[in-house]
Amino acid sequence: MTKEYKVIKTVEIERTLTGRLANFTVISLEETVQVRRREVQMTHIYWVPAGERLDDEDNYLEPIDDPDFNLQADFREYRRRFGVLTPEAVREIRENYQLSLRQFAMVLGMSYSTLSEIENGLVLQTDEQESLFRLSQNNGAFATLVQSKKAIMSESQYEKIEQKVALA
Repeated sequence: MTKEYKVIKTVEIERTLTGRLANFTVISLEETVQVRRREVQMTHIYWVPAGERLDDEDNYLEPIDDPDFNLQADFREYRRRFGVLTPEAVREIRENYQLSLRQFAMVLGMSYSTLSEIENGLVLQTDEQESLFRLSQNNGAFATLVQSKKAIMSESQYEKIEQKVALA
């Protein structure tokens, strides 16, 4: 079955490695994708090298000027459709407590790198992580979470975090 595409425009760019000009036809295509095991209907953008068949999916390249364009669009739609906090909202929760990435990650029981990737929009949080972020929006619930992590923190870490949470 051939998918129906729509031609948007043609572009000419200079290839980074070769310095040569290359022409592409930019197309849009309606697709259903799986994001966290949930279906999302999306319009994706692909670049097809000049002279290649537009109806052959083997010729579809992610947008060369923004290779994560379709993935980021999928994430935005998933967040909108399923009510998942945005990276900015997660960062805002952490900043409201004046906690560093490392401090917030420790309290939530996740790695610093995972929290950083979520705040930078590189990955979607799991349902469990989403629940922790939502809980963290409530000062009392977050204070209880901090207290529950006391045993795994040094005394100075705990005191710093507890003081910041008390001020929030």
